[in-house]
Amino acid sequence: MKETLLFFLLLFCFISFAQNGKIVFETNYNTFSHTSLSEFQEEFKADLPEIPIQTTDDFPGNFGFSLGYELIDKSVFIFASYNTTGGKLSYSDYSGVVRITEELIGYTFGAEYLVPFSETDNNFTLGLRGYGMFSTMNLENYTKISESVSQDEIVFQSVNLGVGARVLYEYPVSFFIIRASVGFDLTFGGSLTFKENNDFYLEDNNDDKVRTNWTGLRTGIGIAIPI
Repeated sequence: MKETLLFFLLLFCFISFAQNGKIVFETNYNTFSHTSLSEFQEEFKADLPEIPIQTTDDFPGNFGFSLGYELIDKSVFIFASYNTTGGKLSYSDYSGVVRITEELIGYTFGAEYLVPFSETDNNFTLGLRGYGMFSTMNLENYTKISESVSQDEIVFQSVNLGVGARVLYEYPVSFFIIRASVGFDLTFGGSLTFKENNDFYLEDNNDDKVRTNWTGLRTGIGIAIPI
């Protein structure tokens, strides 16, 4: 929560000094390509052959949101966004519960250059973006056998860089503008390090570093308010 508040505070500080632009809020649905994390989860599952544990979540696409400010005169959009996904292994019967969860959160800050498709019609634009991401992953292991409960958590983090493109449509309504977009982001995966000691990495059974990869489809719908 502290990271989220700090993340958006930086953007609000920028907006407070900006002029001649639009404040933008979007709700997004995004897909991801966390192949390395998915394979790591399957290794986790294989390491527990005595328990018929099942995969219930495998880093699926999910909803997120974005907040930004468009500098109209410069055709530049500054944005921050929040995404989350995760993996989950679980099994339960009369004797107890075993649950392993990997909650992955991504905080993005970047800029987008807007190019109109037509000089006479600015409703459709092409956005070309570059950004940085900070990711955290909480790996939690929960076991309950009869009345005995065991629970532990390890936190990892990573830094990613990415580029992307999207098509944006705007439709003015009264004092605000409805916006819809679809695009694709290519993110370069970052190694997951232990939060308590960045010299140590999360590795799979082949001693390869486990990486985040937020590459995927990006869609959004929201509103813009000119100021």
